[in-house]
Amino acid sequence: MSKVGRNDPCPCGSGKKYKKCCIDKPLPKMEHNSFKLFLNNFWTYDAANNMSTEEIIEKLHSMGIVFEKEAFLKDAEKFYSAEQLSENWFNNFKVTAVGIDEDFPWVAAWVLWERMVPENKMSMEQMADLIDKGFEKLNVNDPRGACDIWLRVWEAIKYRSKPELKTLEYLEKQYEGSFFVRNFCQDLEIELHNAGLQDPRFFEKRIKYCREFCSLFPDEDEMIIHNMRRAIIESFICLNNFDEAKKGLDNLVNDYPNNPWSYIEYGDMYWFGDDFIKDPMKAKEFYDKALKVAKDKHDIIAIEERLEDLNQVNCK
Repeated sequence: MSKVGRNDPCPCGSGKKYKKCCIDKPLPKMEHNSFKLFLNNFWTYDAANNMSTEEIIEKLHSMGIVFEKEAFLKDAEKFYSAEQLSENWFNNFKVTAVGIDEDFPWVAAWVLWERMVPENKMSMEQMADLIDKGFEKLNVNDPRGACDIWLRVWEAIKYRSKPELKTLEYLEKQYEGSFFVRNFCQDLEIELHNAGLQDPRFFEKRIKYCREFCSLFPDEDEMIIHNMRRAIIESFICLNNFDEAKKGLDNLVNDYPNNPWSYIEYGDMYWFGDDFIKDPMKAKEFYDKALKVAKDKHDIIAIEERLEDLNQVNCK
């Protein structure tokens, strides 16, 4: 049997994409030829993308959908996905599509969105596909390639952000069922670090990204904001910019005095940093402060392990 792609129609027959339906369920058993015949019952992105823009528009017209580019571009501002936009067509026009053609408006909207709308205004489908492509890069140990792709998704998220909405909750609901915005944003921060270990320029990109995140979503979950701010500091340390790192650490300790990781990060700079900044005594001072405010057992273990390593070095 052929492998089902995340974006292929689900074999259960629901009409949804596999990743939005039965990806976590066992696949039904069917012969290879039967599966190929099954896929032939659906319009796919690839099939629509092989058509010219004129052919797509003509087919939409043939099923009762009046396509006008100006109206389409306005709809792309209003809706977050090609699926939502195509549903609006069904609501506003007497669509005559039946059978396999019922899927065509969706994939047509997807392809036309990709061709006509500026990339920073990409659809949910485009964003989900780019996220998948990023994971494919990670599977072959290419975090730089993954981050280059994912930063394009971040540009789309930035475009959809609104000044009055200080958290990701609104966008989380809009992209629900396709990907989790919070998870993606945290994954991007982590992979920018991994990319930075291969190419220091990605530490600069990490700083820019995390600053933008904190500026756009200042009321987001405290743990996420704290981690983003630590990521900025960590990146400065990796770039040997200790003056900026110290400024960030002082602000972090001031803003989050009861979070042990504010002090752990400070201690780590003096313990794991470059020889120029390395100072085991200062590191111990901050680890001791972290231990005083730590309540979570995993945090306590992390601090005690660092102190134990320090003591072993001091005993030599």
